[in-house]
Amino acid sequence: MTKISEVLKTTSLLSGKCDNCGCRPKAFYSGERRNWCQRCIKIYERLQSLTHERAESIICQVVEPLYLGAVFEDLDTVLREKLYNRKPYQDVFFFGPIGTGKTYAMAAIARYYIELGYECARINFDDFCVKVRSAMSPASKLTEWDMIKPMKDVDMLFIDDLGLRSKQETDFAYVTLYSLLNKRQERMLPTVISSNKDIKRLAEAFDSRIASRLSTALIIEMSGKDRRNP
Repeated sequence: MTKISEVLKTTSLLSGKCDNCGCRPKAFYSGERRNWCQRCIKIYERLQSLTHERAESIICQVVEPLYLGAVFEDLDTVLREKLYNRKPYQDVFFFGPIGTGKTYAMAAIARYYIELGYECARINFDDFCVKVRSAMSPASKLTEWDMIKPMKDVDMLFIDDLGLRSKQETDFAYVTLYSLLNKRQERMLPTVISSNKDIKRLAEAFDSRIASRLSTALIIEMSGKDRRNP
């Protein structure tokens, strides 16, 4: 049996926006209009074939072992409501001191969406910087585009600990990150980011263009004592 996503080759703005996400055009093929966009259809198809075991396997690839127990339902009620009510394409920006639960919240969100059939990817900004430096090496066969290509089109991307490194060391990394965020926003794909700095401090210390991009995100301040050092 041919999957519907395999025959929906084109879309048209004339067909209207997706009834599910409200972001992209409804899929349109051979004069037949579909109510959902191609991406929502693919997510739905992925969910239909997703077993519990397969979901856990994917979660283990995306979430670090320390946070595998993070569950969306365990998040603060107010935080859950904010996340439920955000626009489907809206980025999420967590900021606050270390140990206030930012990474835990991101892990819980990743689990939640993976279990719904979304394709998710996660990277720590420190690792992102390492990859960028590797791509800059004359001996490297990996280009900047090769590095960000797997991250630019996933349904949800998670970037942890943005802004911990010094500006001098990561100028090119911030340019690359801006390119990645820009491309994802153009495609109306949400990115979830955590940082120990608010947007104003990010703009002052690192890159005003990234801060400008994140100003449209759902901004959530995480506060309280360091949970890692009770």
